[in-house]
Amino acid sequence: MHVIKGIVVVVSMALLGGCASSQPPMTPEQQAMAQEMQKAFIARMKAGVPQQAVKQAPVPEPVSLVSEQELAEQIAAVKGEGEAVEIRRVRDGLMIGGAPYLDPEGEITGFSANALAGDIVYALKSGRNELVFKYLSSTGNSEPVTLGTATRDSTGVAFTSVTGKKLAGQNVVGSSTGVLVTRDASVFHYTPGERVSTLMVPEHYHVAALQKGDFGSTGYLLIEKNEEEKAGLAGLTSIVGSLGETVGLSEANGYMLLNAQTGKLTKLDISTDDKDVSVGRGCKRQNDFVNKCSSFDSYESLYRPDGSRNRGHYFWRIDWMQTPEGPYAVVQEAGTRKINVINLNENKRVTVLERTLGIASHNVTQAPDGTIQIEAQMGFSKEIVNDSLQAYDDGLKALSAAR
Repeated sequence: MHVIKGIVVVVSMALLGGCASSQPPMTPEQQAMAQEMQKAFIARMKAGVPQQAVKQAPVPEPVSLVSEQELAEQIAAVKGEGEAVEIRRVRDGLMIGGAPYLDPEGEITGFSANALAGDIVYALKSGRNELVFKYLSSTGNSEPVTLGTATRDSTGVAFTSVTGKKLAGQNVVGSSTGVLVTRDASVFHYTPGERVSTLMVPEHYHVAALQKGDFGSTGYLLIEKNEEEKAGLAGLTSIVGSLGETVGLSEANGYMLLNAQTGKLTKLDISTDDKDVSVGRGCKRQNDFVNKCSSFDSYESLYRPDGSRNRGHYFWRIDWMQTPEGPYAVVQEAGTRKINVINLNENKRVTVLERTLGIASHNVTQAPDGTIQIEAQMGFSKEIVNDSLQAYDDGLKALSAAR
């Protein structure tokens, strides 16, 4: 017992750095046993460090990607064989067959659809600077298929598909067959299972930030004229010209529809200035009808400060869609005086509604059979064109007969 006690005392003192001068000297056997115990203790200490490190930093699981073919097959599997139903745009998302469609994962911020086939691609807000794009079929009852995620930072937008394909640009919008990533002068169209297609925009124009029509089914893209800074007499001339365009006294050329396959352009008589709203500052009431303001701030907006639509904005004035007779557009032109139906392939237009004092507002809806209805506010009354394609044909016949 005396030998064992001496060994324990020596080891403890060696570790703590204390003085052992009061202890009797150890025999060679005791020294050898003490060294062996020290080595064993140090070995156990070293062996414990990497085990703790492994527990604190677990290895992340690898991300599982699907192939382009698998994603295309998933989309094909959810397409139903039922009849197409009406797809309507509302402020908070979309309605399918008269019933609101909601996604439990987040708010639907926009969509593009082909009413004839029932194909829908919508954008879902999943974070402050993140959108998730999903495919949905209005003819089927299956869950939507996720196509990918778009994130925005100070440099622009980056879209990454669930297959790992990456596209970078300045804006991203859906098409009924995939996702469009746009830059000022170019466009990249991602369709699952297919090669990414590209498109160049004509000089002096750029891709419009908002696309109300469907590129996937029509092949047409809305482009906007670049804004030019003008001063002095040139600036005054520009203001006068813009005023004439707004009231329909002169023809504007602020927007065009570009055919991705042929490069063919359809000019639209809409001014780029009409998209802005003005807010007065330092306003004082003069009477029941007039406020005097010290200054005005103008900015682009889909809505006015009171929450109503900014009817001058191109988003509310330009609709285009696929029909059984080819792609058509419904456009409010000549300021606010005319609503024209345009056969995009033939670049011919017919005025189906007109009011000298201006048409206050209108809505366009497409039935599953391709029929396009226009409902317009004409002063204090409403007018409805139930079949715009029939009205277009009747207008062409009337023009031919008048010649």
